[in-house]
Amino acid sequence: MADAQVRVLSTSLVQATTVTTAEQRIPLTPCDLRLILIGTIQKGLLFRKPPNPQIDQATFIHNLKSSFSRTLSLFYPLAGRLSADEHPDGTASVYIDCNNAGALFAHAVADGVAVADILEPLYVPPILWSFFALNWLRSYHGFSEPLFAVQVTELADGIFVGCTISHAVADGSTLWRFVNFWSQICRSGYSDEISRSDQTFTRHWFLDEKHLPIRIPWTMIRERVFHFTREKLADLKSQAQAESSTERISSLQTLISHIWRAVIRNRNNPDPDRETRFELAVGLRSRLEPKFPENYLGNAMVIRFVVLKERDLLLLEGEKGLGHVAAAVNRVVAGQGEEKMMEELEAWIENPRISGLARLAKETLLLSSSPRYDVYGNDFGWGKPVAVRSGAGNKFDGKVTVFTGVEAGSMDVEICLSPETLERLGGDQEFMAAVGV
Repeated sequence: MADAQVRVLSTSLVQATTVTTAEQRIPLTPCDLRLILIGTIQKGLLFRKPPNPQIDQATFIHNLKSSFSRTLSLFYPLAGRLSADEHPDGTASVYIDCNNAGALFAHAVADGVAVADILEPLYVPPILWSFFALNWLRSYHGFSEPLFAVQVTELADGIFVGCTISHAVADGSTLWRFVNFWSQICRSGYSDEISRSDQTFTRHWFLDEKHLPIRIPWTMIRERVFHFTREKLADLKSQAQAESSTERISSLQTLISHIWRAVIRNRNNPDPDRETRFELAVGLRSRLEPKFPENYLGNAMVIRFVVLKERDLLLLEGEKGLGHVAAAVNRVVAGQGEEKMMEELEAWIENPRISGLARLAKETLLLSSSPRYDVYGNDFGWGKPVAVRSGAGNKFDGKVTVFTGVEAGSMDVEICLSPETLERLGGDQEFMAAVGV
């Protein structure tokens, strides 16, 4: 695969089949605007090609593109563009212009690349980033570029469906909800049941504000996917609960703690007195209903930091290391009540702060995605996916992306670190003891 390359065969702008005129302008909320400077969300699904395809390539692409257009009708803001009203004080109110300008659809071929070339290497192969469209864009590029893009890349024996979406208009829940509907429509056709308004999306809360693009520094990074089985996760959770004397700690909180400790342990020159932070996105959909129902389109989360001294992460197992860290993560997540979240969002209006990846110091790790997303239920008619991967968007030293695994109860974690740290992590016996096959 050394000389493999991706050839883009065609690109087109796909409009929503039908667009409601109920909302032509949708203001960005505080949750959206805080993310306007960062990169796009890029997630994709890897499928094996059917052994005996029933349709030719042209029909296959037509069906995907047609069902993509129908799905955009249910999520019509994603076919629009960002726009802004400038004010005399130098600020600007940013909104989605639901003008149906279209989402990008690209068809590509990865010559000489097989499914095994993606799944079997120890590290994520760099060619995977070429399976996504609109690489290297920031979310504010949605003023001139599509807010949403899909690239369908044909492999020798597989298909990769890569999605790129502006983080200023959507989060992971919105993206995977779109893909869930798209795969269903592609597989089974469009129906009145699918088109019901309570199954599409809701969108509206409050506010529009200003944006300011900045330059983001780039550092050399490498990625690797680690698989954690249900049994290994259960063992970690039992250990954390025993060491912390609480049963409130979840499997995900335990896994975050296990990864955090291992990364700090394997980075250069650990300093016991230095603060280290793990950044978490706490979802609002389950916490602030009905303002943010499950079908809310947009960003619905607040950012929280778990802050500890490095000495707290370097404690030995007998000193309650894992349990101590997991309890700290649990306290931050469990302490998010409705009143506190609403106060923060309302305060943002008075003092807007827009996030950028430049704010992330080397001592910070960031959790992305969620094992709750329905990833492997997306069947476009060729069977279920065999893997999920992410693109180049928002990649930096310290990015931790969590997906549900193929097997029920398992998790796959894509960890992005400097090459030296990632290599040491792969040789860390305590960390790898929890990694499944």
